[in-house]
Amino acid sequence: MSALKRFPRNMAFRCCFTVNPCYGLLPAILCLLLFGSTGLAAEGQRRIRQFPLEMDALMGALTDAHLPDACCREAYPKVVRYRYQSFDFATDRIGEETRTVRLARQPRRVIPQAIGITEIVWAIMPRDRIIAVHKSCKDPRFSFIAKSLPAKLPSYGTEDAEIVIGFKPDLVLTSFYSNENFLRQLQVARVPAVRLGFFGDLQAIEEQILLIGRLVGEEPSAKRLVDTMEAKLRQIQAFVRTRKPADSRPLTVLFYDNMGYVAGSGTTFDSMCRLLGVTNLAAERGLKYFKQIDYETLLKWNPDIIIVPEESTFDQQLYNQPILATAKAVQQRNIRKMPSVYLLSASQYLVASVNYLAGLLYGQ
Repeated sequence: MSALKRFPRNMAFRCCFTVNPCYGLLPAILCLLLFGSTGLAAEGQRRIRQFPLEMDALMGALTDAHLPDACCREAYPKVVRYRYQSFDFATDRIGEETRTVRLARQPRRVIPQAIGITEIVWAIMPRDRIIAVHKSCKDPRFSFIAKSLPAKLPSYGTEDAEIVIGFKPDLVLTSFYSNENFLRQLQVARVPAVRLGFFGDLQAIEEQILLIGRLVGEEPSAKRLVDTMEAKLRQIQAFVRTRKPADSRPLTVLFYDNMGYVAGSGTTFDSMCRLLGVTNLAAERGLKYFKQIDYETLLKWNPDIIIVPEESTFDQQLYNQPILATAKAVQQRNIRKMPSVYLLSASQYLVASVNYLAGLLYGQ
């Protein structure tokens, strides 16, 4: 987690890791920034890869869940109580409390601060009610909806509180790791803001989606999105069951990046592994969140498959590392690459990430 402690502000556009702080994989972002993007090659690999569900159709279902004729279930003004979780970067601990927010009327001018939050409101709310987004939401390396956002939609930076205030929003959706000065300026300007908490698995993401639905007055659409996620996940899991020999042990899998970080429990990667019934060795060995291990430990754990960020050349480094010559994944050429946008998923698109990982593990 040392990298997370050094870069929390720079990575604040992701909504939590997943778990997401990310609610996603911050070390994967670091890899991406170090190695750059190889988008064309990646796109070519995606075209020939077999996924349990056709990816474009899945993305469409996860991107548009708005029910324009559905009525709000709660009248205004209303009070929303919710479970708020915070993540302590210094101790790797999660705190929890109950928070309350009062909404005088349905928000019509909404500004989401993190990518994951933006992806959720984009799917469940009339899009003309989103009046600005964080600039990272327009970067396809990190955001699933980057190419869908209108060029004319205003954007702002992590510490641009004055710009956000100038847009005159009636609701700003922030995250537990939002810049404290940014939050303080919103408070002084009396801009309505709700701080959303850390979440680390699919169930917690679904809880956040339903909460955001209540906050923006789109409860039926939020429920529809969650139902879609659950239905698609069941289809992916059914596919995986057909590919697993009945008497076989679960595959052992490890995410590993060029800085030596692995993803333990409390990360979205571990959530993906659990949903697919494979063993995340980092979590099995008792590691929480992101920790560094050396090549000797990697060799000792000896996973069946190693997952690395697609935008890097780290797979070749591992294949050419003498100390790993006897590693199972090296000998069997089972180091597989996954785009960072999927590794970083902090919203409903975690289901697409599960679909992608299933394709890596079980697709032909």
